[in-house]
Amino acid sequence: MTITAIVIVMVSALAHAGWNLFGKKVSPSGAFFWYSTLWGALLTLPVLVYYRPLLHELDSGIWWLVAVTGFFQATYLSCLAAAYRHGELSVVYPLARSSPLLILLVGTLFLGTAETITGAAVAGIVLILAGCIILPMQRFRDFRLANYHNLATLFALLAAASTAGYSLVDDNATGQMRDLLAGIALDAEVAFVFVILQAWSALIWLSLGLSVQATERRLLRELIFNWRSTMAAGVLILGTYGLVVWAMAYADDVSYVVAFRQVSIPIGVALGWYFLEEPLHAPKLLGVLTILAGLLLVVLG
Repeated sequence: MTITAIVIVMVSALAHAGWNLFGKKVSPSGAFFWYSTLWGALLTLPVLVYYRPLLHELDSGIWWLVAVTGFFQATYLSCLAAAYRHGELSVVYPLARSSPLLILLVGTLFLGTAETITGAAVAGIVLILAGCIILPMQRFRDFRLANYHNLATLFALLAAASTAGYSLVDDNATGQMRDLLAGIALDAEVAFVFVILQAWSALIWLSLGLSVQATERRLLRELIFNWRSTMAAGVLILGTYGLVVWAMAYADDVSYVVAFRQVSIPIGVALGWYFLEEPLHAPKLLGVLTILAGLLLVVLG
C-alpha cells in the first residue's frame, strides 16, 4: 500500500468506528440506518446533480453493479443492526470488520490477482482473523465453538460477507468508471460519485426491506425526532466509504485496503469501553494486540 492509501484509510477508520458507536448507542435498527442512508443521499444530491454529465457516460454494466452494491450495502447495514441488538460493540464490531478478509483472500484466488498479495500480508490477515476469534471470550479457558453459536455472531458474519461482496463489486465498478472517465474526472471525483450512487441504491433496497417489517416501520416514526444522530451517522457513513473507494485506486489489491481498514477495530473496542462501559477482559486485549500485529504485517507487505 502507498502512503496515500494508508492516510486515506486511517481517516476512514476513525470515522467508521464513530458511526458504529452512533448506531449501537442510539438505536441498533434497520430504521436508524435507513435514516442515516437517507441523510447521506439527500445531502450529496447537489453533488450528483453537478456531476450529471458524468452519469451519461456510464454504461449498463456499471449501472447493474450499482444495483448489486446497493443490495450488499443494505444487507450489511441490516445485519449489523441485528448483531448490535444481540451483542456488544466491542465484540460484534471486530467480527464484522475482520471476517471479510478471509472471503476476499479466497476471492483473489478465483480472480487471478493472488500474485499481488505478499506472504507478509497473508500472515497479517491470518493474525487479524485470529485476534477476532479471541475477542469474544471472557476467559481463555472458555474457548469453545459453542461460544460463537449465537445470533450476534451469525449476524456479524452475515454483515462481514456483505462487506466482502460490496468491496469486490465496488473495486470492479470504480475501476471501470476510471477507465470510462479517464481525462474527464479525477479518481477522487469518481469515488465520490460512485459512493453517492451506492447510497441511493442502498436506500431503495433498505426501503423494500423495511416495508415488510412492522417493528422497523414503528421505529421509523420514533426516530424521526432523533435527526441529529442519524444525520451525523449518515455523513460519516458516506464520507467513510468514499475515502475507502478512493484508496482502492492506490492499492495493488482490494484485499490490502480491506485489511488495513481493520485499524478501526481497536478504535471500536476503545469506544465501546469508554462510552458504553463494556468490560475489557484479557482475551479482548490480547485479541486487539494480535490484530494490531497483523495490521503492521499488512502495511509492511
